[in-house]
Amino acid sequence: MIEYKINEILVKQLNDDYNCSICVDPVLNSLPLEQHQALSCKNGHLLCQTCWGKQLALRKECCICKIKVESLNELCRNIFLEKGFRNKKVHCPNGFENFKVDEKLIKDESDGCKSVITIDQLEGHLRECEYVFIECPNDPIRCKDKFRKNQTEKHMSKCQYVTILCEHCKEPVIKNDMPTHIENDCSIISLECEFCKEKFGRRSLENHIANECPNVIIDCPHKEGGCKSKVKRCDLQQHLAEEDNHIRYMQKIIEKHRVQVEESDRVIKKLRSDYKDLEKRVEITSRYKGSWTIENWSQKLTHYPNNERLKSPYFCIGSKSFYVGLYPNGFNLTNTGFMSIFLHLYEKPSTSTTVVKFSFELVHSDPTKSLKFEKQNKYTENKGSGFSQFIDVKLISGFVIDGKLTINIDVEVIPPSNFLVTK
Repeated sequence: MIEYKINEILVKQLNDDYNCSICVDPVLNSLPLEQHQALSCKNGHLLCQTCWGKQLALRKECCICKIKVESLNELCRNIFLEKGFRNKKVHCPNGFENFKVDEKLIKDESDGCKSVITIDQLEGHLRECEYVFIECPNDPIRCKDKFRKNQTEKHMSKCQYVTILCEHCKEPVIKNDMPTHIENDCSIISLECEFCKEKFGRRSLENHIANECPNVIIDCPHKEGGCKSKVKRCDLQQHLAEEDNHIRYMQKIIEKHRVQVEESDRVIKKLRSDYKDLEKRVEITSRYKGSWTIENWSQKLTHYPNNERLKSPYFCIGSKSFYVGLYPNGFNLTNTGFMSIFLHLYEKPSTSTTVVKFSFELVHSDPTKSLKFEKQNKYTENKGSGFSQFIDVKLISGFVIDGKLTINIDVEVIPPSNFLVTK
């Protein structure tokens, strides 16, 4: 479905009472509606939730009347306005084309959904609407068609990527690939052996030539030992019976294999030795201690609103990669006004668990006032662990030295327990 805002599908445009004072869009302008609220200061100035978050990250006040607002929790929710907004009429978004012209939705008068519903009914309607645009269910990578759900049958009747049965071998084949299948893969279509002129199915023919055809010329099975003869498969037994020197060839093969076994033993011993060395190196590199310096801190505080993060360079402990994520104005709206910081283990989800003990120390201009927190966490995937309210942003000025913020990082990977437990 094409991206849209609720104000683009309204039957009748709203008056300004429903609009944010900053972005001028309706304060509830996208789905799901449960994630948005109409919030105003104590003097009644209305902003959308996004604009309130950005405003409070810059100044703890209403941008219109300048009344103090420390957090979103101090704002008033206008339930009466929300109820009025939910009762407004909209066109189903599936009543428009799957593209925009000059950033405007285009009504699809012939094939689009004709429903007009309230905003409150919109999400329920969209879950059942048969006019939504979908991708081809056969092969969405090769088939580029997008069509409405109620036109699926029509698309399937002409789609070249639908799966059908081969009329010869009854194997399922993509319609577009059928000519190639018939020419190269169908096991039922008969082909003639070029050596004995007998006919076989394609798959049977490959096995026939490789293992059975009496007229195929093959190498002597003792080629590895030095016999250079090539004979028809039907003459092989006679060749082996006539050549009395195959014992010598067999001895050469045995000797060659003995040398290979000795070389394999040498390689295995070397690998075992290297493995032990690696184990020792992993034990040595089970800890990382370093500092992360963030320059131009005041700019970062301004340009990174709530729920936007800075990401440290990666650092490694053995085979594990880590990075630190820092939110200058807090992770999600609950932590607005605080700096949040988390340690991430960078790896794909795994059934194994990595136990990590770590600490973050915020360096103060007076070393005795530096702020340090420690934690231990079990990681199974790339999810951060740390401190949502590490420090109040208003208290951070003493930690900014020459415009820079420095964080000491200490991370230790705890080795797994050697004890086995059965419950």
